[in-house]
Amino acid sequence: MNTKLKKAFIGISFAALFLLGGCSQQKKAKPNPVLTNSQVVQKAKKSFRSGQVIQSVTLGTDTSSQVALANTTFGGESTVYHITNQTTSKGKSSSSEEWVNLNNVYINGRNTWYKADLEKLTGHSYSDLTDAIMNNRLIHNPSDTLIKAYKMKRNKNEKTYTLTANIKDKDLMEKAASPIFNTVAQSSNQAKVFKQIQKYGKYKNMTVKTVVRDDKLAGFNVFVNMKLGKMMTVKVGQSYGNFGSHDFLKVPTSATNAKPLPTTDNNSKKK
Repeated sequence: MNTKLKKAFIGISFAALFLLGGCSQQKKAKPNPVLTNSQVVQKAKKSFRSGQVIQSVTLGTDTSSQVALANTTFGGESTVYHITNQTTSKGKSSSSEEWVNLNNVYINGRNTWYKADLEKLTGHSYSDLTDAIMNNRLIHNPSDTLIKAYKMKRNKNEKTYTLTANIKDKDLMEKAASPIFNTVAQSSNQAKVFKQIQKYGKYKNMTVKTVVRDDKLAGFNVFVNMKLGKMMTVKVGQSYGNFGSHDFLKVPTSATNAKPLPTTDNNSKKK
């Protein structure tokens, strides 16, 4: 092969490699398939170790409202709950801070921590709390009724799927509201009031919203609307977010060194 022919052959080879390289760069990645409602629900079912949830019970009339709210961060190896409770009535609010670890509750009372039995104090147990928050059935085991009711919107740029549903199935509404009623109560007396509301209230409708982003649950909320008597309405809510933000949550030492909560024994009287 003479010199001129060799140079031409080398030039053609480099040009071919360049063109092949250009073609490979122009190949576009295959788009991810669009998920169905059921597939999005399956993505949402993946367990979460930690996050934040706001639970609330609101009683209202045309002129006033009362709100019991629990803002809870949760997480850790054996799930612990850090709860800020707030009660608002007649324009006045009161709040309290507590940590829950198993059936122990640690309460912050004017910068002094006290320890008590969770169930005796609030009317609900650690198991109830875990059932309502960590094992939420609307997320982990949704009924066929809910799945069929979901309407989906997709944002392909953000890789986000949003499912929304408006439900009027009484049985499903009761099952959604019950764990919230059972765990928002901040005292055993309030727990009794909530049981009466469940007994006499009439369920009207429920809205549910599930957000899945990058194949993971990014947000979830449910609101149940009820009627109590002729004048009063009840709204029960639960909103999740900040998943994965408290995986290593622990009860602080300042709380675990708590004093026993003082109790009043009505049966002890002077003879």
